[in-house]
Amino acid sequence: MLRLSTATPMPVAERANSAFVGGLAWSLRCFRPLAAGAPAIPAVRPTCSTKHLTHLLRSCKDFRFLLLIHSRLVVLGSLSDDSSRSLLLSCYSSFGRCDAALALFNSSPLPTVALWNSMIRCYNRTGEYKKAVQFYHLMLRRGLEPDKYTFTFASKACAGALDSETGDMIRREVVRRGLLCDVFISTGLVDMYSKLGRVNTARELFESMAELDAVSWNAMIAGFSTNDHPLEALEVFGRMQMAGEVPNSVTFLNLFPAVCDLSALILCREIHGFILRRSLLPSISNGLIDTYCKCRSPGIARKIFDTMLNGKDDVTWGTMISGYVYNGCYTDALLLFDKLKSEGLKLNQVSVVSALSAATETGDLDKGVSIHKCATEKGEDSDISIKTMLVTMYAKCGDLEKAKSVFDGIKEKDVIAWSAMISSCVQTGHPEDALVLYRKMQMAGVMPNQVTFVSLLPACADLLELKMGKSIHSYVLKYHIHLNVSVETALIAMYAQCGSFSSAHSLFNKMEVKDIVTWNALINGYTQVGDAAKALELFNQLRLTGKHPDSGTMVGALPACAILNAIELGACLHGLVIKNGFNSDLYVKNATIDMYAKCGDLSTAEFLFSETKSCNDVISWNTMFSGYMHNGCANEALSAFRLMRTENVKPNLISLISIIPAASFLAAIREGSVLHLYVIKTGFVSQMLVGNCLIDMYTKCGRLDYARDFFNQMDSRDVVSWNVMLAGYAIHGHGERAISLFSQMKVNCVKPDSVSFLSVLSACRHAGLVADGKHLFESIMSEYHLEPNIEHYACMVDLLGRSGQLGQAWSLIQSMPMTPDAGVWGALLGASRMHSNVAMGEIALDNLVKIEPENVAHYVVLSNIYAQVGRWTDVRRMRVAINNVRVNKTPGCSWVYIRNTIHAFSVGDQSHPQYEGIRDVWNHLHKKLEMMGYIPDTSHVMHNVEEEEKESFLSSHSERLALCFAILNTQDGVTIQIVKNLRACGDCHTVIKLASKITNRTIIVRDSSRFHHFDNGVCSCKDYWQHRHDCTAAMNLQASGRKLRTSHLSLKKHISQACIYRAKLIGAINGSFSCEPNVVGLLKLCCDVTGKKYLVERFKKTGMLALDPDPVDLVHPDAHDDLIVKEAFAKNSTSPM
Repeated sequence: MLRLSTATPMPVAERANSAFVGGLAWSLRCFRPLAAGAPAIPAVRPTCSTKHLTHLLRSCKDFRFLLLIHSRLVVLGSLSDDSSRSLLLSCYSSFGRCDAALALFNSSPLPTVALWNSMIRCYNRTGEYKKAVQFYHLMLRRGLEPDKYTFTFASKACAGALDSETGDMIRREVVRRGLLCDVFISTGLVDMYSKLGRVNTARELFESMAELDAVSWNAMIAGFSTNDHPLEALEVFGRMQMAGEVPNSVTFLNLFPAVCDLSALILCREIHGFILRRSLLPSISNGLIDTYCKCRSPGIARKIFDTMLNGKDDVTWGTMISGYVYNGCYTDALLLFDKLKSEGLKLNQVSVVSALSAATETGDLDKGVSIHKCATEKGEDSDISIKTMLVTMYAKCGDLEKAKSVFDGIKEKDVIAWSAMISSCVQTGHPEDALVLYRKMQMAGVMPNQVTFVSLLPACADLLELKMGKSIHSYVLKYHIHLNVSVETALIAMYAQCGSFSSAHSLFNKMEVKDIVTWNALINGYTQVGDAAKALELFNQLRLTGKHPDSGTMVGALPACAILNAIELGACLHGLVIKNGFNSDLYVKNATIDMYAKCGDLSTAEFLFSETKSCNDVISWNTMFSGYMHNGCANEALSAFRLMRTENVKPNLISLISIIPAASFLAAIREGSVLHLYVIKTGFVSQMLVGNCLIDMYTKCGRLDYARDFFNQMDSRDVVSWNVMLAGYAIHGHGERAISLFSQMKVNCVKPDSVSFLSVLSACRHAGLVADGKHLFESIMSEYHLEPNIEHYACMVDLLGRSGQLGQAWSLIQSMPMTPDAGVWGALLGASRMHSNVAMGEIALDNLVKIEPENVAHYVVLSNIYAQVGRWTDVRRMRVAINNVRVNKTPGCSWVYIRNTIHAFSVGDQSHPQYEGIRDVWNHLHKKLEMMGYIPDTSHVMHNVEEEEKESFLSSHSERLALCFAILNTQDGVTIQIVKNLRACGDCHTVIKLASKITNRTIIVRDSSRFHHFDNGVCSCKDYWQHRHDCTAAMNLQASGRKLRTSHLSLKKHISQACIYRAKLIGAINGSFSCEPNVVGLLKLCCDVTGKKYLVERFKKTGMLALDPDPVDLVHPDAHDDLIVKEAFAKNSTSPM
């Protein structure tokens, strides 16, 4: 509130005495805090006249001296003269002391228009434009008639206060009084409307002016320049010269923003020459330096800077440092700031903020701290813009806590400070904190602006908080906050990332002006949700509109090509990148590297990466890590990480969470431990994302104990931490431990998510915990109010199917609210094979071939089911179908990590330098396997070849080669760990289980499904994962030291069936028979029908066939046995192959 005197007029003597007392008291009150230790000021002689004192006032440069003059004027009684009062009031305003000016104004009983004008001008000078406007309205209410100076000062106040309504009122009053012809008033109105953004109104006034002077031309040039009309500004500049008006230094200072908007270096040079010819350079050097920098020519700007020997002030230094930052020359900016400090020159707000910005962009926290310390020492850290920049610097350099500390230390936080802190939280990966700050900002009564919303909306997008995003959108509309392109673009990006593309498109279509950033937001939105086709469709629409894609467009379009694996289209976009000169942009280059890597062209990706290595850009390295891992080249990723460290490039958080999975993939425990040590040394161990990666690494390297220890030591755990540990127990087959951990999760008030349930259900599936699995599945909806997804259903179908509850599995499939996928039908098909259920198997295959028509494995499984039940016609039909399907199978690959080296083997790989030794180890091992009763299970071979050739295929499986290599290259008793990229076949499972007993070693195998810990002929999976027909009688009997006898077979129906199948005796027994033939009779029949007599010889050779005390002749089998076998085949109405 403005405090104006309302007292009744007093007699002259009393007024003089009151003025003296009030003025002297005010002078002494203001002077007192300056007196102690202050330098001497000129004495005011008692004999000084009013005229002399007035002369001193005009040249007064010291506030204390002004107070003494004021006191003397009071003593002389000279303040009764309004001209003296007005002059004194103007002096106070020049020192920014509106409080003193107001006190002086109030001491006047009847202030004249001149005093009112001086008071309005005073508030204008100090930037208190709203108070100036209030004073104007108060003047009108007091009934005073404004003069031409009043209108000039009041219009300036309206421009500063953005008060368009009062400005229009002033214009109407000026027109009514016929003062529009006054060049000073008209120029003031032109300037006011320009600053209010109403440049067309300003132009109308300008064109209607009868008289134009240099100030008028300058005002119009400034209006066009500051309102993004650079061409119009240049046009007015040309007309000014044609009218014979000589441009002055103000003209060029007003013209520079137009040149900057156009980035017209040639025009800038021409204006520079014009300035030199008129010797105007010393007064506008700072503006010229800034203009050259904005025209992307910091080198020329630096030359002008260096030639200014005596004219460089703090503004010049700040302009040059700011120019370097604008052009991305951050190192040059920091060097110049260091020079400014070393020369002991004055710092200002621009130089400090620019230097902090340079430190922020380089990520140099130490330099940022140094600048902060320097600003504090120079007393410049109190400026709110500097504090705001400090918040941004600390946050982006990784010290968010210090950023929060600086922010909390700002006493009067403006909207810029709040917006900076919100933006910092979002950019450092703390979107939740950003939303909390927004609520605090509203509680503090600070009105958010466009910058706030542009900073805040990405937080809603990151958290997929569509409801919050809509609330912000409603707030913007409710409070009529101007929806500029930046806010609309941020809203579109938020809606797109939250998957609300209808809202995004609706807003997009309503926009009158769409810039390239708006298109980019929608393109990137589609790319981020994986709808690459729609992203590329929008990219084509953008080009059809005539707009040219920028680097941001390419960053959105290139990943879309990677998603579609469209390398040809990606190469075309790469050509467009080169054509438009975007290949120097690191973000575009990284996107291009990522595209080629994701499309499988690692050689091109590596070539492009080699061009960026000199930039020491950590994002480029991270992109290569991701590319290597995407292509399964984990060893190359680890090598690249080691090279990165030798190149002195500092890994960041993304680097570590990208490279730790490489050790997990290879099960390279040593490499993983080295990475763990590096994480501890660099302080990243406290990062939850890194901790979760380390838990996953240890579980996948087979060290579940290390994983659990690290999990227990974590200071804080999120739901992902618990999920990773649950998944670890699942792949190791520890179902009960997983259930126990899940219970602890609830005790610790951590709400399980869909991944938590998938992990614990998977653990139940691997361990055969059917009842527990059912209970957990039911609790997803009943207790936690979540919707099971298709993976949960697939897991339950597998669990029920393995346990023999095929009816319940089928009922569950029928009750699914979504369409079953290949995972669900594959689980049912596997269960059907396990339990020889033909009907279920056929249903599963019918659905699988619709989803994955080229997956030949499904046909093989059903073929084996047919063989189990003796439906040989169907077996032949499946074989024909298999031959007609183009096999698109991922090649099997296994590897072992020995002596810090990865040794990889593919199926039938003979390229290894130790191949001969590997074959010798296999031959030796195979003999011992046969002595233990091992017979190859050739049902796992998909090729339609002879049995002996199938056995050869099995012997060349990659996990067997890796096993033999490990036996050859490690000492006896050393644990062997093998990793396979696919699921290990049942026959290899049998071989490795027997090998663990033969070699007296622990053998750990990690396949694509789980871990198998083999020890002394027993697997940790307890053979539950295998199909039941794969469990050989030979192995089970050998473990108990017994041989296979016909009498034993006749008593153990399921063992005889398994043994017959594994021996590939072509035939089957109908399940309805209560008695079975002895093995000799069946062997005879197979020999007669198929001529495969070698099977009999093998059976005898392996010692599996031990005749009863009354042996039956192999050539003339017992007639009763032979009859039963023939009847069995006859009733089965099929013939052997």
